[in-house]
Amino acid sequence: MKKRWASVLLALALACALLPGTALAAERDGPAGGRLAGADLAVYRVLRAEAAKIAGGSRTSTVIDIPDQPSLSWTLEELGAAKEDRNAAINRLKEKTAQTLHLERVCTALSLDCPYEMFWSGLQYTYNCSYSIRGGRGMVQNLTVSFRPAQDYRGEGEYTVNPAKVDAAQAAAENAGNVVEKHKDESDEEKIASYCMEICDLVSYDSAATGMGVPYGDPWQLVSVFDGDPATNVVCEGYAKAFQYLCDLSSFQGDVACHTVTGTMNGGRHMWNVVRMGDGAYYLVDVTNCDSGAVGEPDKLLLAGGASPDGGRTHRISTGPYDAVYIYREEQEDLYAEGYLALSGSAYVPDAVQPGPEGAGFTDLHSWCDTEARWAADQGITNGYGGRDTFAPDVECTHEQILTMLWRALEEPEAGEELPVEVPAHYAKALNWAYEEGLMDRRGMGRSAPCTRLGAVYYIWKARGAPEPSQAASFSDVDPGSPAAKAVSWAVEEGITKGYGGGGTFAPDRVCTRGEIACFLYRAFH
Repeated sequence: MKKRWASVLLALALACALLPGTALAAERDGPAGGRLAGADLAVYRVLRAEAAKIAGGSRTSTVIDIPDQPSLSWTLEELGAAKEDRNAAINRLKEKTAQTLHLERVCTALSLDCPYEMFWSGLQYTYNCSYSIRGGRGMVQNLTVSFRPAQDYRGEGEYTVNPAKVDAAQAAAENAGNVVEKHKDESDEEKIASYCMEICDLVSYDSAATGMGVPYGDPWQLVSVFDGDPATNVVCEGYAKAFQYLCDLSSFQGDVACHTVTGTMNGGRHMWNVVRMGDGAYYLVDVTNCDSGAVGEPDKLLLAGGASPDGGRTHRISTGPYDAVYIYREEQEDLYAEGYLALSGSAYVPDAVQPGPEGAGFTDLHSWCDTEARWAADQGITNGYGGRDTFAPDVECTHEQILTMLWRALEEPEAGEELPVEVPAHYAKALNWAYEEGLMDRRGMGRSAPCTRLGAVYYIWKARGAPEPSQAASFSDVDPGSPAAKAVSWAVEEGITKGYGGGGTFAPDRVCTRGEIACFLYRAFH
């Protein structure tokens, strides 16, 4: 069963005996936990460490004892209580504790920061503690937080986890790691797109789980995405947790961070992700609604931006014929930033951070590519990378990136046919053109592998009509009989390259960097 528009059920917070719990999804001293302080942060760290043990199989009990915290101890003077009135002192201690320890916020941060470690948790938790007046101080002691496991993961006791389900979850986590390994050499934006595609390939939207009477469990967890069973599907919470977990496991080139957020989409309860990309801006990622049959298919809601009429809580995203309106839950305020995570007003542009006039602002350019990189930015061929003032001239390029830059240098010619394979949408037009022009064949489609200097020069030569050079260049490391030798010879005649490092070499197998391709394109098209 494939998905459709799915701004639907999140079984968000069920009432519990002492405290309303709101457990949802997560990461590592996570972005939500990092906003906590004092007793909240101390308790969060204990709960996080113990949750990891449960997910790791080294403990089964979900009743977690919190060591006594200095931040939950005050002098009677600080409490404004007299020693002789014990009852009044206890009441003041309870009031001070309620002002200091915010367990609902702690557990919300824990669940949002830990998409894998909290897979076993249901939506209920309780706490118990004792209040003590001793030695002129009032203190909270014997604090215990008890999470009720979801029915699908419950062990023999009400507050234990089934070890067999933990083993299955660990296998799913290993499968998720394999997905990350598969895409480790891709650029940041390529990884984001690939993770979305992988998740949508693995699962469908579980409409049955959105009905009344279905207990919170498997369909809400990333375990069901990566369990290898095509029969298990998920709701939006599972999509969002799976996406964040892949991001949490990843190494990105830029300062990329993924957050899981909750609220409504077009009036229905929903969970999605907000990703900070290397340009420092935040973009919406709704994997659920990028799946087949949904309004965002395949990538209209991938790194999307939109208008925010109320300063950041509401976002209106245009997906073409539809508008999607996302509204954060009030509890999201101040969770990741001051106020709400404000989205960029426009969709993310791969490899681009709006440069200043004439490429001004780049602070990391080498003298040999300074003019060329600024020209490339001015022409819209490629812009900044990872920040408004960085170009990253030494970052290596993939075939997709170089073909896209070349396509832009040629003023983005239209292609008459589409590739017979699926590629990330932001490269599609350029790769369609490259395929139609014979710059690559079926074997080269979706080339996310690094592109060499020889490959870059060959692409430029082909795009210029593969002209015959008047004589062969004499580089000791370029075989004059190789198919690309004419391209190198032509590039030398045109002043596009003089070789590499002196000594009569071209370094054909060296991966082309952003600075080098900017130089090649400047000399070919300026």
